Amino acid sequence: MELAGWLMVGLLSGSFFFGIWYILIREDTKKDLRRQIGGSSFAGSNRAAANFGAAKSAIDGKLAEYQVFMRDNAQALEARRAQLEAQKLAEEEDRRQRLMQAEMEKQEELRREEERLAAERAARIAAQEEADRLEQERLALEEEAKRREEEEARRAEEERQLRELEDKLKAEEEERKAAEEQRQAEEEARRLEEERIAEEARARQAAEEEMRRQEEELQRQKDLAAAEAQRQAEIEAQRLEEERKAKAASDQARLELMERLKREGAKTGDVQISLMWNNYNDLDLHVVAPSGERIHGGNRKSACGGELDVDANVRPDSKKPVENVVWDDSDGNEAPGGIYKVYVHHYKKHNKRGAKDPTTFKIMVNNGGEYLEYEDELTFGDPIKLICEFEVDPPHVRNAKKKAAKIALEAAERGESVDLDELTNQILDPENLNKPQTELEVVQEQEREASVAEENRAAEIEEERMHEEARAQREEANKLRHEEAERQAKSHLQKLTENPLSPKLEKEWKNRMGKSNGNSGEIQISLIWDNLNDLDLHVFTPSGEKIDVNNRQSECGGILDLDANISPDNKKPLENVIWSNELTSKSAPHGTYRVMVHHNQKHNKRNTKDPTAYSVIVKVDQMLAEFNGSISHGEPAQDIVQFTLEESEIREARKQLVDRINQAKSSGESIDEAELSYQLIGTIRNRLREESMNQLLDD
Repeated sequence: MELAGWLMVGLLSGSFFFGIWYILIREDTKKDLRRQIGGSSFAGSNRAAANFGAAKSAIDGKLAEYQVFMRDNAQALEARRAQLEAQKLAEEEDRRQRLMQAEMEKQEELRREEERLAAERAARIAAQEEADRLEQERLALEEEAKRREEEEARRAEEERQLRELEDKLKAEEEERKAAEEQRQAEEEARRLEEERIAEEARARQAAEEEMRRQEEELQRQKDLAAAEAQRQAEIEAQRLEEERKAKAASDQARLELMERLKREGAKTGDVQISLMWNNYNDLDLHVVAPSGERIHGGNRKSACGGELDVDANVRPDSKKPVENVVWDDSDGNEAPGGIYKVYVHHYKKHNKRGAKDPTTFKIMVNNGGEYLEYEDELTFGDPIKLICEFEVDPPHVRNAKKKAAKIALEAAERGESVDLDELTNQILDPENLNKPQTELEVVQEQEREASVAEENRAAEIEEERMHEEARAQREEANKLRHEEAERQAKSHLQKLTENPLSPKLEKEWKNRMGKSNGNSGEIQISLIWDNLNDLDLHVFTPSGEKIDVNNRQSECGGILDLDANISPDNKKPLENVIWSNELTSKSAPHGTYRVMVHHNQKHNKRNTKDPTAYSVIVKVDQMLAEFNGSISHGEPAQDIVQFTLEESEIREARKQLVDRINQAKSSGESIDEAELSYQLIGTIRNRLREESMNQLLDD
């Protein structure tokens, strides 16, 4: 019985005992019903009798005593009865209290039993939860230990590869130092030998002054030639080192700039300032000419011939914008000499994705063939910022330098050395200003022939050795550049190598490709999912063009080959973007590709529940990768992966490298993979870089 039931029983029992007690103590139950004889009765009944006197007094006294006795007995009885009733009530109250106490003790015992059972039940639940928690912690610890072991193994492998690379570079550096020390020792020995021979010649030919003078002059010419050759070699080595550092950072930026300028149809000139950035914000390029006139969006053409021919993102049109100020000498607008100042202003932050601040930008300056690069950032609301100042030579000086550079280049092709500064001064000489270039070349040729006639065989051998060292240094620099490029190529495709395509998904993908009659190519990006919703595949090409259902074929040859579920037709849909020589006669361009997935429409049919799980398959040559995710209707498009593709010639050479390595392994032949990689890939990369730089110089 529950506590409420016991309380109700106790309440009813108490009410019953209270009613009994009230009946016993009522005043109307105490009336004395016994017959009493009063003195007045005797007096009234004796009216007619004789007056007995003393007898009457005696009877009255007896009656009074009897009344007193009866009254005393009645009071004693009443007191006894009240005492008995009080005792009975006390006993009843005590018995009721004992019953209630027993009932309360029983209720307390039941409550304690219920609490004990509840405590045992809670303890069992807590023990089970604790056991589950400990099991989860054990599994988590095991998983963490496994992850740490894998991380340690990966870190150990990376450290091993890094140590191997450091050891290789250290060994190469030691070899180079040893070769340099040997060369210096040989030079020192040669110098000491020459001094000894000269001293003996001076002592032996004291009487033959003319012969001694000629020999000393010859020796001086040899020393000058050797010193000049050494200086040229040092300059060449320093130039190569500077090129290695600068080109690695600026070549890609220049190529990107040239692509953007070409895309916008921009002009070029021997003085040119370009601004490029990578979002939808509106930056403005301001150039202050030596005259003090400012060229910008409100004053696009200056009196001195400068022109802002490209102004970008007045509206948020491009995520890879460029602005360009140029003095086009082909139109007769030669840039005047003097100090030029370049400013950048953050004019507007468009309300669009991809317009975050601060906006990082680059300034590229072409000062008569000398390229300068500056990088900075601005936030909307910042004041206009001075980026750089540079001095431009007058037009006749720039033209003289161009002529001198052309003559020096022709001389270098013939294996001859020319002092570029001296040649420039000769061209600037007022006497030579009006001479045709051919006559200057004749003068230079005569001077070169006279210099060659004075050189002896030893100087020629030394010069050849210096050239050989310079070529070796260039070759070494090219190899180091190739190794760095290979590391960058691996990092560009790291996302793909880290997510290989599983056999199960590959089988499903090929099955859907066969059913949909899809095409394949050297580059292929596919999207698959498993319901009737309409997902869209978006692919951004290196030029920034987007391939999707609204632009099914890009200018660079990319094609949206398959598009699914515009209407809810297929529970196993497939979308496919490819680059195929067979379809478009165009190879996939090199550069960075970006892949996105968009949930275009949720059809009102069964089997269209969100979120929709999807898989993206990326194929680059023979490499296959997968990326999985899920998306619901109304969510923004999701970024899947970015990867950078090399030039088609380099990719083809890389295939040949893999084939050669596999052939060598199968035949047991030992080959130097690094050397073979440089021969097949590095030479192509060097040629492409030289062609790109020549194109920049021509432009």
